[in-house]
This record gives sequence, C-alpha cells and structure tokens, in this order.
Amino acid sequence: MPNARINLKKELENAVSENMLKVIYLCSEAADSFPVSVFLIGGAVRDVIIGKNHFDTDITVQGDALEFACFLEKKYPDICKIKEIHDKFGTAKLVFSINNQQIDIDVAGTRKETYPYPGSLPKVEEIGCELYEDVKRRDFSINSMALSINKNDFADLTDYLGGYDDIKNKKIRVLHPSSFIEDPTRIIRALKFRVRFDYELEESTKILQNKCLDSGMFDNFCGERIKSELKQAFNLNRPEIMEIFLQENIYKLVNKDINIPESVQNLAENCEKTALEYLKFLKPDFIWLIYLGVLLTDFSQEKIADIAYNLYLSGIETEILTGAAILSEKAEEIEQASSNYEIYQSFEGFLPEAILILLIKTPQLKEKINLHLKKFKKIKIYTTGQNLIDLGLKPGPLFGEILGKLLKAKINGEFSSKEEEKKFLAAQMHH
Repeated sequence: MPNARINLKKELENAVSENMLKVIYLCSEAADSFPVSVFLIGGAVRDVIIGKNHFDTDITVQGDALEFACFLEKKYPDICKIKEIHDKFGTAKLVFSINNQQIDIDVAGTRKETYPYPGSLPKVEEIGCELYEDVKRRDFSINSMALSINKNDFADLTDYLGGYDDIKNKKIRVLHPSSFIEDPTRIIRALKFRVRFDYELEESTKILQNKCLDSGMFDNFCGERIKSELKQAFNLNRPEIMEIFLQENIYKLVNKDINIPESVQNLAENCEKTALEYLKFLKPDFIWLIYLGVLLTDFSQEKIADIAYNLYLSGIETEILTGAAILSEKAEEIEQASSNYEIYQSFEGFLPEAILILLIKTPQLKEKINLHLKKFKKIKIYTTGQNLIDLGLKPGPLFGEILGKLLKAKINGEFSSKEEEKKFLAAQMHH
C-alpha cells in the first residue's frame, strides 16, 4: 500500500517551468470536470523528488486516455491540439500553446502488460486498469510512483512499491524477481541511473542481475532496445559506465567474446578524456561508439559488421566501428608515415570517431592524428574542375590527377596562397 500521505506541491512547482505548471493546472481542471483520476507518472515524479529541473511530462489517466485527450482539445480549443493518436496503446500526444511557447505532453491510459517470453516486447493486456497494475509493470521502484493532479488531492504521492524511500536511500531496485529476465535491457538502464544519480543496486537486485547475466540466456542478445540503452548510457561520457559494464559482465548482452582489458579504469578514463579533448570533431550523439569501438577493435571486420547489424546500427555508425578496426590493422604502417601527405592519406576517408578509437588504443599516434584532424583535414585547394575546363582541358581522369597533385603539394607545404597555387598549376600544365 502507499506510504503515509506525502504531498509534493512545493517540489512540483520548483521542478517545472511556469508554462508547464499552467498546463498541469489546466489538465487538473479538465480532469475534475471530465471526471477522471489523472496522474504524473514515472520519471517525471522521480525528477520532482530529486529536485531535477527538467523532465518529460507524461500524464496517465485511470481510464480512457483518448477520450480525455479529445476532451482537453474541446475544452481548450484555442490553446490545445492533438498531434498524434495511437489507438493500439491508447496514447495521445498533445501540444499546448502557452505564452507563445509550445508545451508537448503525452497522455496515456493506465495499462497492464505481460511478457510472452523472456526478452520479448511487452504485450498490452488491459488499458484503463487500476493504477497499481500500471506502476508494477515498470522497471524500478524509483520510476514506479504517481503524483495526483486532481484538485482534491493535488500533488499527493502514490507510492505502492517504496520508490520514495529508495530515492532517499539512493538505491535502484527492481519490482519483482523476473524483471531482468522479462527485459534484460533494464540491466543497462539500471547502469545508466546508477552513474547518473550516483545510486547503488539494492542487494537482491544485484543478485538478480548476476543470475540473469550468468545464465547465458542473453549472451549476444543485442537488438534495437539494447542499442538505445547503450547509447544513452555511454553518451553520458562517464568512465564509471564502462568500468561497471565490463566488471559486472554486462558486456555479454552485446557480445560474450569481448575481452576485458588489463586496466579497465585507465581505458575508461582515456575514452572520457579523448571525447572531451576532441569534442569539436565529434557528433555528440556518437560518443557512445568510441566506448563501444575500443572494445571491438580486436575483432575481425566481419564480426564487427555482424554485431553492428544485430544492434541495428546505421550505415555511418557501422562505418565508425569497422573503420576503427581497419585503422587498428594499419597502425604500424601509419607509424611509418613520414611526409605530411602520407599522414593525410593514412586517415583520409575515415570518420573522426574511428580515428579517435585508434588514438585511445595507440596513443603513440597522437601527434600524427592531431596533424590530420587539426590541420590537414581542413586544407582545401582553390582550383576546381571548372578552372581546368577554362584552361582548355577536357573532363577526364587527368582532372583527378591534377587536383590530387595540387592537394598533395599544398599539404606538403609546397605552396599556401592562391597565387602560389596558380603558379604551381601553370607549371603542371606545361609538363
């Protein structure tokens, strides 16, 4: 049963923007005249208790959410519009226009779910069920609380499963013994919350995690949901994520053959440091691939491509991982590169993330990598194909040859200005 009455009105007002609060009060007013029990739920409630200033607003209706969404649009026609409706899940997306700001909210009906088999996607059994059925299907106690937004008990906390105490005690706890077996992606989600909030796994949850990973049931599990959780976790760019990922055998969910390096801490700290130092060369959304990439470079390109396929990686994400493996094989050859142009050629065509994975694995290449990323990669020639046509040349293989020679000469420092390039080109034409 829920804890003794806890009211979080002050905490709610501190955690949300003024405009968001207006939307919550409008939903509250509508709920009472509909009438229906309406709650903020999950991560939003957790963030209110923690005192985090930003959260996604998910509103849960104990009943028909689609009817309530239509009622909101009808009640506030000038400021509320339905953006999307998902009949299958009984959910809707609405947008409120408040003080020239667009506020998006998700409205869902309470629902009961089951997992047909271990690791499957959940199957919705009932929509509009009792609130308890909805919260007990969730991942952890800290995400299983509800906050009423009805007027008579506005901001009262419903906490059937002890999430409030777990937040105060900084614990991550699953809601039942089959939680990780039902959905092993929760293991990586727990890892993300542990590092993000500086929480610990509660003792029995730790035992359940170990049992799940030791069972071998989910070795090489991969899949799109594992990718999503890995991405969110490693994009935090915190070395502790990699340390726990390796030390607690969570890596088995990706591939059981990953080798645990001698100094996990050093490797993890190097990943963080490298991502920070070269941030301007990276897509922030690809930081996670640096952490994953350094663990996969010992594998063949075929095996990396298989893992990438099973993780549903995009073409460019796969190119980063396979590119890092190719560079790793070429590391000795790159070390021998002496001229500027040889260094440029060693790295040309590889994405910066792949090059940085090589840097973490082969720090002695730092000087050459710096030259390429910070200097050579930026070098461009002024001459274009059109310029060569204007000089009387016909398009063909010779174009590429001439432009290549110009680029090589410029990278090797044979000229720098536009005028010098013109002279160099004229000399080439005479040959």
